[in-house]
Amino acid sequence: MNEKQQTERTWRDIMAESRRQVEWPNGAVVASTIGIALESFINQSQYRLSGKPGERNEFSLSYGEYGVKVGVWRILELLDAYGLPGNFSISGLLAEQHPDVVDAIVRAGHDVVGHGWANDLFLLGATEEDERKMIRDTLDAIERASGVRPAGWASPANSSNARTNSILLEEGVWWTGDDASDDLPYVENAGTSEEIVILPKVNLAANDLIHWILPTNSTKVFEEGFMDTFDTIYREGRHGRPQWSDIVLHCHMAGRPVFIPTMERIFKFLSEQENVWHTTKTDLAQWVREQGVTQ
Repeated sequence: MNEKQQTERTWRDIMAESRRQVEWPNGAVVASTIGIALESFINQSQYRLSGKPGERNEFSLSYGEYGVKVGVWRILELLDAYGLPGNFSISGLLAEQHPDVVDAIVRAGHDVVGHGWANDLFLLGATEEDERKMIRDTLDAIERASGVRPAGWASPANSSNARTNSILLEEGVWWTGDDASDDLPYVENAGTSEEIVILPKVNLAANDLIHWILPTNSTKVFEEGFMDTFDTIYREGRHGRPQWSDIVLHCHMAGRPVFIPTMERIFKFLSEQENVWHTTKTDLAQWVREQGVTQ
């Protein structure tokens, strides 16, 4: 580029060169996924009314247990009613204790994702040996329960570390959601000869834990965050920059009666949108890998 061309460049030219673009199947302007966490806990869930972090809390554990007893069935019924695919991030401990539930999820046509052994047992701070065991035990338990070995991984509380991706690849996992650096998926080298697909956290504005439970907001806050996000990316997609929409639901949270009307409105809205690719995260990651989308 000569000096004249350099001076004639505008900020829009630089933006166009810097921002990645993707193309979705059949010219879709938005790829849409729905993430559902089905979790077990050892000492406490994310919701407690007394006690200290890390202490065993029976009430908090019972709150988490609601997901496998009741919440998962409500969410499965909703997904079925609107014909939408789900991505269930599952604790290995839950798969071991409730294999029939995990089997039902796969039989309903949904994706299964490794989500750590227990949701209050983190990879960050674990030894390499313990981390490898947690990952392998989780994948094995889900596969025993459902007959499907997960291709994807989401660490509890996003607690991955610098070696996690390499271990995941060694265990046969080729996509991960432990990242918040972008709006679009991409392929990254994990420090080995293999590559791993990164699916960033585009769901931070539509996460029931972040926007409803922890701040004790109305469920409307979740709906507003989702709708504002979707309106923005749908508009960008229609103007030639396809985007990705994702939601995070927890079976022990969003599966409660108070949240169902919110999800019905959102699922109905999603099912009625034109030029939207409703997919699983594994199929999304496979598309990105086949297209060679890099950061």
